[in-house]
Amino acid sequence: MVKKNFIYFSAVAVVCFLASCISKPTKPQLNLPVETVQVDTIISFNKDAACKIHINYAFLKGKEYAVTNDSLLRMGTLQPNYFAASYEKLTPQIVIPEIARRYGKEYLELARWLKDRERNASQLNWELSIDTKILPGTEKSVIYVSNIMIKTGETVNKYVQCFNIDPKTGKQTTLKDAFGDDYKEKLVKEIVEQMAKDNDWDDDNIEEAQRKGYFVGIAPYASPNFMLYSDSVTFVYNAGEISQKEVKVTIDN
Repeated sequence: MVKKNFIYFSAVAVVCFLASCISKPTKPQLNLPVETVQVDTIISFNKDAACKIHINYAFLKGKEYAVTNDSLLRMGTLQPNYFAASYEKLTPQIVIPEIARRYGKEYLELARWLKDRERNASQLNWELSIDTKILPGTEKSVIYVSNIMIKTGETVNKYVQCFNIDPKTGKQTTLKDAFGDDYKEKLVKEIVEQMAKDNDWDDDNIEEAQRKGYFVGIAPYASPNFMLYSDSVTFVYNAGEISQKEVKVTIDN
């Protein structure tokens, strides 16, 4: 009897283990070569004030991705976006140090102006931090994510920028490209319904969302800041857009 019970429970354990393995699909892997350029520097204004600059910028390695890297450097993956209107061919190796140099120069100029104007009241400890990564998206695209933090005195702004890019051409996928001309109404309905599900709201309509503090005083919209995967899409609303806090909503494709 003991032997039979042992065999039975062993079989159940094996089945449960196999089921758990099947129910947890592995994350897709990025099968593209990625490198990074990093800059860490401190620009001192005086003994009591300085600007810290940190940039960790990911990019696709290889000449075949030169156009894509050039496009990404202009799209807003870096802030301030000094090179948006540049006619030069851009590479991360050139742009990243130049971003740090220009931002440091602007900091010193503004710090001098503020010090002369506000004297001891001026807040001159600043910081710029940019961390980026490249994630697998759909079969034809990757997701470029920039986490940006800009601190000026006691004021801190943090936000995320997401770009869905064809690595072969550098073309950005828009909501219209991904979901068609009539995407606005359809996606808003699905986003609000998913928000209601995620937060256990009684109703899954716009009025309920606004009662809960989302989209207050504005028309609900699908964020153009989104991450497109093969089986789902995640919409990213930065703090202050539809709520005081960052909001992420994932719906199935």
